[in-house]
Amino acid sequence: MKGLEGIKVIELTSYVAGPACPRIIGEMGAEIIKIEPFTGDEQRTQGPGFGMKRNDLEDPAFDMSSMNKNWISVNLKNPEGLAFIYKMIESADIVVTSFRDKALLKLGLDYETISAKFPHIVYGHMRGYGERGPEKDSKGFDATAYSARGGLITSFPQKGESPVNVVVAFGDFNAAIALTAGVLAALVNKQRTGKGDKVVVNLYHTAVWGMQLAMVSRQVGAEYPRSRKEVPCPTNNCYKSKDDIWFLICNGNYNKYFDIMFTAFGLGHLVGNKEYDTLEVIGEHKRTGEVIKMLDEAFAAKTFDEWEVIFKQNEIPYQKCHTVDDVLADEEAYANDILRPLHYKEFGKRMIPTSPIRIKSIGDPELRTSKPIGYHTREYLLKYGYSEADVVRLEAAGAVKCFHGEL
Repeated sequence: MKGLEGIKVIELTSYVAGPACPRIIGEMGAEIIKIEPFTGDEQRTQGPGFGMKRNDLEDPAFDMSSMNKNWISVNLKNPEGLAFIYKMIESADIVVTSFRDKALLKLGLDYETISAKFPHIVYGHMRGYGERGPEKDSKGFDATAYSARGGLITSFPQKGESPVNVVVAFGDFNAAIALTAGVLAALVNKQRTGKGDKVVVNLYHTAVWGMQLAMVSRQVGAEYPRSRKEVPCPTNNCYKSKDDIWFLICNGNYNKYFDIMFTAFGLGHLVGNKEYDTLEVIGEHKRTGEVIKMLDEAFAAKTFDEWEVIFKQNEIPYQKCHTVDDVLADEEAYANDILRPLHYKEFGKRMIPTSPIRIKSIGDPELRTSKPIGYHTREYLLKYGYSEADVVRLEAAGAVKCFHGEL
């Protein structure tokens, strides 16, 4: 068996952060059973807000968080619908949800209820905020709980500029990786002991985790937002070449590599100058801005292509500041299956990122696009012992919804 083949996940989520975790687990080979209301996951409506087209059969925007799944539509408020969910959970390994506590309690899908009925279940819960504190019952989205409250939108811009527009769902996809790690750790323990566990990740916490250098350094005076002309390490900064290309050099060990770097940058006359060759001295005497100005002038004297040769010859870590268009055209992204072309009947070819985790036994994972609401409902009812007559009766009673169209 490869990867997580044989592992079954019941997904009770909406939008992006919660669904993206099972998508990753699905790419690892697990069977993902996505439970939707009759109206579908609300993320199905979001494509036009990103400037993306969709129809009832194909939805590239939805696929980003919801590929590699089986699609079941159930009325969770209907006793027979809930009984079907419980039957599936009984034979599952993992439940992943992003519903808020009050809804879970009302539906009988909260951790306490599920763990009492099914002690073997690993229960993963994606939240906007933590389980304690004043926001524990609040709606939490990527833009609010992660980017705004986590400090990203005010720390990323240059000093004096307005807050930035962080890419939508940036925090969702990062938080999904954290929940995946926690769920799989609990799964390992469950397989050793037979006992399930609860794993909780929230968007706010994930943002603060990623911002920890800012959180800790701010306490000793570091500024956020800050200006690139005032950063404490001039060789960990962005600069512009003669042909107006922005690039970043990343060499935080300024002191160790000063002679090599400044000789390569055409500033060899500074080698041996004790007023500039350590971060401690330029920081204490407030000369970082002066050094950055000298580097600005030096880098403006050559094209990026010329600098690229110099950086490589001297093993100076660097990278051009790519636009999204640059990434979409980047050979590196396709050679490593970072971006995967998918073909849609209605929309043509679209490039979509794969999850960043690779397992040797699986290799580059299969990607299966999302399906219409209720596409697999009938199939799973029959798989779990219901008859064809039961399927008809349950649908007529409003307990489940089946897809009756054609792809």
